[in-house]
Amino acid sequence: MTIVYWVRHGENVANVSRTLSHRVFDGDLTAVGRSQAQALAARLAGEGFDFGSAWVSPLRRARQTAQILTAELGLGDAEVVEALREVDVGVLDGRSDDEAWRVYETTLTRWRSGDLGARFPGGEDGQQLADRLAGALTTIARRDRGPALVVGHGANLRAALPVLAGGADPGRDLGTGYAARLAVIVGRHPLVTVLDWP
Repeated sequence: MTIVYWVRHGENVANVSRTLSHRVFDGDLTAVGRSQAQALAARLAGEGFDFGSAWVSPLRRARQTAQILTAELGLGDAEVVEALREVDVGVLDGRSDDEAWRVYETTLTRWRSGDLGARFPGGEDGQQLADRLAGALTTIARRDRGPALVVGHGANLRAALPVLAGGADPGRDLGTGYAARLAVIVGRHPLVTVLDWP
């Protein structure tokens, strides 16, 4: 079993501008986001966690958050894992208009109700997302007995959890600069248990 601390990156430009961001738009952390990452790093350092490794989404906001965390925690550079990238929203990527957000929320609602075949136009469906994150967590758990530090995104983890953990949606988003604690057991498919969802 591997304990994974899944950190949602700090606040970034896409959060402020409400821009959907998978590949097209890749904004920096804001000053608030950098402060959130520094506060989380200090909290984790103060609690004495001995992380074996760090892993990160390729998106800038996650990499910038990881740089702050790994520096404070005395870890080497985080390994970039493409599969940790945010939800692939297809043609909605880079948009911030009300219609794009309506499609986004409708698709996530369908996933949460069990309709994993619902697909973002030109993007991925719920099962593809869950399979992608399952692969990433399997790789991490096989290479690190933990605890492992993962810096990624909130929407992709929350959307995939009902499949990965075999349970209900946690009911709220993971806040920017916060960490959820997961237990991952590798088998034919990873078995994920949510230990803490702040």
